[in-house]
Amino acid sequence: MSRWVVLLSAGLMSFSTNADSVWRPIAIHATMLAMVLFINLVFLGGLYVLSIIKGKRHRAILETQVQEAQIDFLTQVLNRRGFERRIADKRQLQGYILIVDIDDFKRINDKYGHHAGDLILQNVAARLKEALREEDMIARFGGEEFVIYAALQNKQSAEELSRRLVTSISADKYQLPGVDEPLSVTISVGVASVLDSLNVSDVTTRKGVLSSAFKSADSNLYKAKRLGKNQSVMT
Repeated sequence: MSRWVVLLSAGLMSFSTNADSVWRPIAIHATMLAMVLFINLVFLGGLYVLSIIKGKRHRAILETQVQEAQIDFLTQVLNRRGFERRIADKRQLQGYILIVDIDDFKRINDKYGHHAGDLILQNVAARLKEALREEDMIARFGGEEFVIYAALQNKQSAEELSRRLVTSISADKYQLPGVDEPLSVTISVGVASVLDSLNVSDVTTRKGVLSSAFKSADSNLYKAKRLGKNQSVMT
């Protein structure tokens, strides 16, 4: 009996040893495979997160570039392209176009230099922008000319705004580098009404309405110049 017990024990030990020798490599291999899969998942997850971050950064850069392409670098108001794009995005236009021109700006540049002229442009742009509401728009169209779209409902409000702009600019004193006496600057403003309740898809008519308003405002600007400058004209 004891002999069978010994043989059985030896057999079990042998089976156990053989089983260990078979399953241990499998278990080790499975563990290593799981670790490799886990590392791959972490790596792929990291790549996915990085791609999202990179995509967001790329979109942010593109948005910044588009925004910068619509902003006048010197004055930090809209440029002509930005103004035209913003006004085209409006579903309905009902307000006034104001064309603002700094009086005798060439004389300022000639006498004090272009750096002084740039400072004047920056300060005038900032002052004009301060006088407007959030729904209004201002752009530098080039040189010393600014264009404003004011979403006002009546002629009286437009006249009050244009007079306020003229008074505000003329009241300021600009201290230029290397110049003892502060400099006074004035503006002339031409104002015209924009009435557009047409469908936004009617691009041709909309452009015609805006073109007509710009021509009227420009004509009024030259009237203000001929009348002595430092004033606004609206018909």
